[in-house]
Amino acid sequence: MIDVNHERCTGCMACTNICPVKAIKISINDKGFEYPIIDKSICIKCGICDKICPITASKKNESNDRNKPIKIYAAKNKVENIRVKSSSGGVFYEISELILSEMNGCVCGAVYDENFEVKHIMTSKKEIRNNMQGSKYVQSKMGYLYKEIEEKLKEKKKVLFTGTPCEVDGVYKYLNGKNIDSTNLYTCDIICHGVPSPGIYKEYLNKLEEKFSSKIKSINFRYKENEYTQNIKIEFENGKQYISNYFKGDELYNLFLKDYILRDSCYRCNYASTKRVSDITIGDFWGIEKTIKNFDDKKGVSLVLINTEKGKAIFDKVSDKFNLIESNIEDCMQNNLRKPCDIPPKYDELWNIYRKNGYNCMVNFMKNL
Repeated sequence: MIDVNHERCTGCMACTNICPVKAIKISINDKGFEYPIIDKSICIKCGICDKICPITASKKNESNDRNKPIKIYAAKNKVENIRVKSSSGGVFYEISELILSEMNGCVCGAVYDENFEVKHIMTSKKEIRNNMQGSKYVQSKMGYLYKEIEEKLKEKKKVLFTGTPCEVDGVYKYLNGKNIDSTNLYTCDIICHGVPSPGIYKEYLNKLEEKFSSKIKSINFRYKENEYTQNIKIEFENGKQYISNYFKGDELYNLFLKDYILRDSCYRCNYASTKRVSDITIGDFWGIEKTIKNFDDKKGVSLVLINTEKGKAIFDKVSDKFNLIESNIEDCMQNNLRKPCDIPPKYDELWNIYRKNGYNCMVNFMKNL
């Protein structure tokens, strides 16, 4: 087996999807992230994996793949219940509703499976689309979704793909590598802080199940309570619940927001820029209380970057669903639109403690930083 460069690989898995002989398998490293590995005994050295890899391909032709926003908005869905179930202002819901209802298309996004692992799926059903609402602060498993997207586009179906910028780029590179017409593909990426480790996330859930003596029933990373939109709420089958956040000392939030459990490539991210790869970019409109006064009602406001004419056309069709205020890049700037997250102090020491002594010792060490 040949290992890939762990410092650069984003885990988009475009390579595993496109390999004509299935020589690229998936392995999990000691930090809990998936990486592709190449089986030399099967590989035919066609080179297509390297050709379509977003990291190698984007480096050669990045300027032609990225777009500066042509319109920027602060957005609040007019239906409060939609905002309550959304991470921010309910933008994804309305765009996906348009694709499903008026365009008879399909939507791709991240959901929890029966074990509360996060994976990307495709659906044409609204009730399944609803499970894609809300942030999931862990890297999603892509599986062989790109092949499903290819098949739908061949059928002339409209497809909306939502994910991180590197995942969006992976979709485009895969389709370009297969010479698939992407006219009917619409893409929406998030302003990504970096993807946390699925392995650490699983240990965190196991610890909570042990603490509450019950299996988990539901997870909401953006439970909106007491005018704070970044609470985690976990409900258990025995009726108990856990509600916490960064300020209350939640272990996963602290490891994530202090940047200790991000994928290696996140610290070198090629997408942390105002030049975007997708049609539309969405995220929280942090700092809106300073730049657009009296618009934030503490129930969630989305930042919307319209990056292409295709993105503008689709957003214009749903714009009447929102209270909108036009903004500019200076007033909505976030750190991850400027640069990637920095590797935090004692990063290597923390991971060495995890390898030697396990999750609890890692958490205790982090608390003292």
